[in-house]
Amino acid sequence: MPSGLKRAMFSSGIVLLACSLATATSASQRRGSTPLDFLTIRKASSPRISPDGETVVFVLEEPGPQKVGQPWRGDQDLWRVPADGSAPPQRWISSPQRDWSPRWSPDGDLLAFLSKRGTAESNGSTPQIYLSDSSGAGVRQLTRVGGEISAFRWAPDGRSLTFLASDDLNHSDSAPRPSNRPLPLTKLYQVTVSGEEVKLISPSELNVIDFDWSPDGTRIAALTSPTAKVPDLVSARQLVIIDPSLAEVERRFPNRIGWDSPVLWSPDGQYIHVDVWRSPGDAWSPAFISTTDGHTQVVLDGVRATIGDTRWSADSRFLFGQLLEGNQTSLVRIERETGAIQRLAPSGAKLFEKGTYTAHDSSGRVVLLKASASTPPDLWFVDSGQASKQLTRLNPQIDQIRFGEVRELRWSNPDDGQTVHGFFVLPLDYQSNRRYPMVTILHGGPTSAWQIGWSDGFTDWGQVLAANGYIAFFPNVRGSLGAGVDYANANTGDLGGIDYVDAISGVDAMVSQGFADPKRLGIGGYSYGGYLSSWSITQTTRFKAAVSGGILSDLISFYGTTDIPQYLTIHLGEPPFPEQSLAWQRSPLKHASKVTTPVLFYVGDSDQRTPPGQVHQMHRAVEDAGVKTLKVIYPGEGHGFVDRNNQLDLMQRMLAWYGRYLSPAGASQ
Repeated sequence: MPSGLKRAMFSSGIVLLACSLATATSASQRRGSTPLDFLTIRKASSPRISPDGETVVFVLEEPGPQKVGQPWRGDQDLWRVPADGSAPPQRWISSPQRDWSPRWSPDGDLLAFLSKRGTAESNGSTPQIYLSDSSGAGVRQLTRVGGEISAFRWAPDGRSLTFLASDDLNHSDSAPRPSNRPLPLTKLYQVTVSGEEVKLISPSELNVIDFDWSPDGTRIAALTSPTAKVPDLVSARQLVIIDPSLAEVERRFPNRIGWDSPVLWSPDGQYIHVDVWRSPGDAWSPAFISTTDGHTQVVLDGVRATIGDTRWSADSRFLFGQLLEGNQTSLVRIERETGAIQRLAPSGAKLFEKGTYTAHDSSGRVVLLKASASTPPDLWFVDSGQASKQLTRLNPQIDQIRFGEVRELRWSNPDDGQTVHGFFVLPLDYQSNRRYPMVTILHGGPTSAWQIGWSDGFTDWGQVLAANGYIAFFPNVRGSLGAGVDYANANTGDLGGIDYVDAISGVDAMVSQGFADPKRLGIGGYSYGGYLSSWSITQTTRFKAAVSGGILSDLISFYGTTDIPQYLTIHLGEPPFPEQSLAWQRSPLKHASKVTTPVLFYVGDSDQRTPPGQVHQMHRAVEDAGVKTLKVIYPGEGHGFVDRNNQLDLMQRMLAWYGRYLSPAGASQ
């Protein structure tokens, strides 16, 4: 989108409601999407309903002007909108720096949020907590700590806030890093609303990952680890109860806690909700742990779905959450005692991201971010009777764009008969009597999932491909969420095995059903998707082009260089050092001489999760095999690109690469 047009659309600071939008653009006048369209979308996040139920505050990220030769990242401010939709949203609290993570005080008189708006003298280089009154006026800086503040909560009495901050070791990132130098721990601190007193309230030897207060304000449930090393953050997580008055652990629970688990103390004080690991693999099960006897009750046991982003109802009878079933998500309310599920969200929602909804305790109103395959996320509310209303219309320019039709697909793995699920996006002006070039895109994780909804991630290119004449195919192979724990753990010990067969049989289904041209098949993916796409081109010659990023090429050297070495012990079950180990047998590098598919590799030069050396090795081996290949290294990027200039460059290179080898301009009969 031209920057001038973008400024004209967004400069007012007010967004019209859907009902007051001007005109709809006819289908004949609409155009296909471009990469720039997805990089200039306004994105809402973190909605919070005020305690009186009248106001929703949320974070709005605006693209800002594209900066030539400089990083291009969005600006973030706090906006508000009446919870009944009676007025359009307005910019509320803003600064030249980014503001995020708003939280109302229990009485609604104050709003706390994180920001980098301070000067260098007030530690503006790291996020600090700021306070404003309920009108958005009187913004003041509350904390001035040297460490990175990663999360905070109001104490139940509203007189103080508790926050997580890393130790400030005053060690330069450019200085030598001995392997025995401990990483700074994240600790739990408490600060009074006046800001006059800050004190440590967690044991000094523990790393704290997440926490929640008991309803009476006397205890804190916390997820901890012995160090801040990533392996401990993943595999050595322990739930404890801390006495903040003594900064001591009062009780420890033996449960194996899942990665990225919430910590939610029930309002009646009887349970702590966490995610637990119950079997080998990387999938979890939500559970309630009794605070009296430690009994663990698993939620949705045996259900072929995944629940995430959970929170308690005010009476502790229900758990709100986002249910992922197959390719789609919905907001649900789960009865704690019976496990009965009630779906609350309007259809077409894509919700499976943290902080995309908020519930008001007394009114029963839920505010959520709803999106579809053709509409970016907007705020909606749903009342107790499930009546819904749209609160924002953040991207009216989207009416000018045509989007490809999305269809679901289910097929059977020929080896074991297991039903596999996924979906695909059809090219614009699709004709059923023609076959089209198809790109299969594999997700990361592997414990993750593709979902039908708005696609604007830097690895989720479905609509961009559709606008350029391709079918984009998104298989949720074994290892994916959305079909239960057993399905998510099914490729444990078999990376590149059952999941590869799932993907290839999905491609076969798309060909046999007359959608895909078997002579024009492409493949791609990032992170684990980069591994599986790189593995695929060593196992078959049917793909004519590949784009693989952040790959794992040599699982043995990966073990020695990644920041998550336990990844292989979880997913392969063995130390990967023996020459004939499964880790080496399932390494794409071992089979690189078989590659005939032209492949574009890419990675960030600061990626510690999938280090650049993995790309260097595979690129060199494919090049030595005499196959056309290209390697692109993006400066300053880690595992996941944040600079929109780099995202744009990647999408343009991806389109050029597939276009060179798959000829999307013409469909075949």
